[in-house]
Amino acid sequence: MNLSIYERRRLTVLAAVSTIIIFLVVTLGGNSSPQETASPSSIAVTTTSTPLKSSDAVGPLAEDASKPVNLDGPLSLQPNGQSRIAYPGPGEMKRVNAKASYRTFPSYNSTICYSAAAPLGAELTVVNLNNGKSVKCDNVFAILLPAGVDIVLHSPLFLRIANLVDAPLPVTVSW
Repeated sequence: MNLSIYERRRLTVLAAVSTIIIFLVVTLGGNSSPQETASPSSIAVTTTSTPLKSSDAVGPLAEDASKPVNLDGPLSLQPNGQSRIAYPGPGEMKRVNAKASYRTFPSYNSTICYSAAAPLGAELTVVNLNNGKSVKCDNVFAILLPAGVDIVLHSPLFLRIANLVDAPLPVTVSW
């Protein structure tokens, strides 16, 4: 009997699913051996409680035992519509850590770069995190970014902060 590859796959999946279902039925509900179980009449329940005296109470119950414990405590202030809002410090919103690479842009100004994280037309400052060297460039949409790279610098600019063999380079981009 010659089965196609699809029919063989269907049979394999059917066998695997059937095996899993049979295994679950046997382990979870197929306990056929008789075991001694305690009958409800042989279990005795006893409870003992001692009333709490007000002199024994600790915490909120010491003052008034009629109040629920979870409702005691300081009253919250009524909302007045004012709240404190935390704003980032100067320059914090205009800086990102990135990976930089290079590309020679044909017949363009030598001070261009492209980063999708920064606004187009902004002057970017790129700082090499390995040696502290920095360079300034103008963000223009020139090419698509390669995978794993956040900013592409023109080759002469990249050479000012690192060697070409160092790419991709960890940098900080600010604008």
